[in-house]
Parts: sequence; C-alpha cells; structure tokens
Amino acid sequence: MRLYDLIGLFKGFEHLYNNAESEEELLEAERYLIDAEIELTEKVENIAKFIKNLEAERESFKKESDRLAAKAKSLDKKVNSLKRYLENTLEVSGIDKVKGQLFTVSLQNNAMSLDVSSTEHIPMEFKRIPEPVVNKRELLKHIKDTGEVFEGVEVKQTKSLRIR
Repeated sequence: MRLYDLIGLFKGFEHLYNNAESEEELLEAERYLIDAEIELTEKVENIAKFIKNLEAERESFKKESDRLAAKAKSLDKKVNSLKRYLENTLEVSGIDKVKGQLFTVSLQNNAMSLDVSSTEHIPMEFKRIPEPVVNKRELLKHIKDTGEVFEGVEVKQTKSLRIR
C-alpha cells in the first residue's frame, strides 16, 4: 500500500468514528485506526531507511568525486607547469613560434587589461556604485525583538523533514 493510500485510511477512521452510534462501532473505529497507524509507521520507517541508504550512496559518490577532483587538480598543475616551462623556454630563446608535425606552439599577445591600484583620480563616469544590500540576519533579529515589519518585507517560516 502506498503512503498516499494510508492517508485515506485515516480519513476512513474519521468517518467511522464520527458516525459511530454504539460502543462496538467506536471499538471497531479504534481497531481500524490502530491498524492504519501500524501500516503508516512501517511505511514511514521504510521510506526513512531508503532515504538513509540514498544519502549514504550520495556520500560515497561525493567522496569519489572529491578524489577525482583532486586528481584533476593535480593534472591541471602539471599542465600549467609544462605550459610555463614552454613559455619561458620560448621567451628566453627569443623564438615566437615552433611548428611541428602535430602542433604549432607560439607566443601571442593577450588582450589588454588593467590593474587599478587607486581609484582616486579616475572620473566618476568609469565607476559603478553597488546597490545597497539588506543585512537579512540583522533585520530578522530586529523584527523578532520589536515586531516591527517594514513595507516590502514578508516574514515567513517553512518546515522541513528531519530523520534522526
């Protein structure tokens, strides 16, 4: 039986209980509820087990991903080191281009860029002023402390599932 179907059982209990006219019908409704609760508990427990198994599998994938990322980072360092070696070798020997059978290796100028150490003498037309940023943590504390909620602010509280 699916979890969704079990919720229907609780509605069935409510109907039986509300329409019970005798002690025997009340006891029947209670037995119905106990059976539904046991099924619900087992179903929820099994789903929680499945969730824990998926989380464990996800963690093993994460560890493997981290291991592969470390290996990729190591290869990146080797590639960059070899590129710097080639670049330095070509610069020192004054050669801008080497053409081989498979590859052509050359030194080329990159696009121009800027390093700005001081903005003091740069005209305002070249500066951007960032938009103000709301400190949500401090604003929430203020609202909790004072109850004052500003226009344009909505306080909300959500729920999340926890499996312990």
